[in-house]
Amino acid sequence: MVETRLGRWPVGRRIDISRTLLISLIPYSLVPILALIGAATIDGYATKSSLVSLLILSSFLGLASLGQTFTVIAGGVDLSIPAVIGMADVVITQLDGDRWPFWLAALVILAIAAVIGAGNAVASLALRVHPLIVTLGMGLIVTGGVLVWSHDSISGSVPQWLVTSVSVIGKTGPIPIPAIVILWAALSVITIFMQRRSRLGREIYATGANPSAARLALVRSRWALISAFVVAAVLAAVVGILFAGYSGAADDTVGQPYLFETVTAVVVGGTSLLGGRGSYGRTIAGALIISQLTTLLVGFGFGPSMQEVLLGILIILLVIIYGRESHVSTRV
Repeated sequence: MVETRLGRWPVGRRIDISRTLLISLIPYSLVPILALIGAATIDGYATKSSLVSLLILSSFLGLASLGQTFTVIAGGVDLSIPAVIGMADVVITQLDGDRWPFWLAALVILAIAAVIGAGNAVASLALRVHPLIVTLGMGLIVTGGVLVWSHDSISGSVPQWLVTSVSVIGKTGPIPIPAIVILWAALSVITIFMQRRSRLGREIYATGANPSAARLALVRSRWALISAFVVAAVLAAVVGILFAGYSGAADDTVGQPYLFETVTAVVVGGTSLLGGRGSYGRTIAGALIISQLTTLLVGFGFGPSMQEVLLGILIILLVIIYGRESHVSTRV
């Protein structure tokens, strides 16, 4: 068969690369487009307080979606994230109210979260069940355990500095931005670097792309999967601790909206639910898009039901577009 070439690549290959590049730019282009629409149609949208508030909401979703990105790229999904968020919110409030040192209470919570994440991965591997089922069951166990531990009576408080760290008027030293936004930015840089440069990052991609081939290539697939779920659970706990400062009161249901919002941020960003393809950079764009879109719909007067409908339409449209990309396991 005669193959026409333009430069180094066959014509068909060049077209596929160009199409993939254009598709990958969609989430990044939607962020400024939505920002311009908001600034042009909603009074006060472009003010500093509104923008900081948007960044705070995006930070919560972005941090919770960071670990979800890892689990999805590894070929799974973590539905226990909302329960871990609620657990951390309740436990940090209760322990701080009981005069525990904040750092000690936080370490205990993060350790519990790490055990939960590892348990999700190990149970999935041992039982040969998709992580979706295992994590859904684990979420119920965690929520029930928190209610039993607290005897259905949740009380306590959090330090004022934690409240300030997630406040619109909060500052991080001389920087007039609350600490949660700085934390999200710092972890985003570390995560993107780790995905591209570290051995673990490459092993997570390989595990999600083709588990059988990864094992034959001596990739530490089990370690990669366990690490992904531990990261997801630990970051969910971090979000729960921060939520305690944001709401000012303990609430075991505070993480419920993140049951699907973390997956939505991953999907809207363009990371494949089939595993092996995507990046946290895309998820950052997805988190910003969801936060912006929610703010726009509220500003336009749409209720929660219509917000869900329109967000669902956006997801379907983007999935149709992203679906034109072939799975990484089919590429040479």
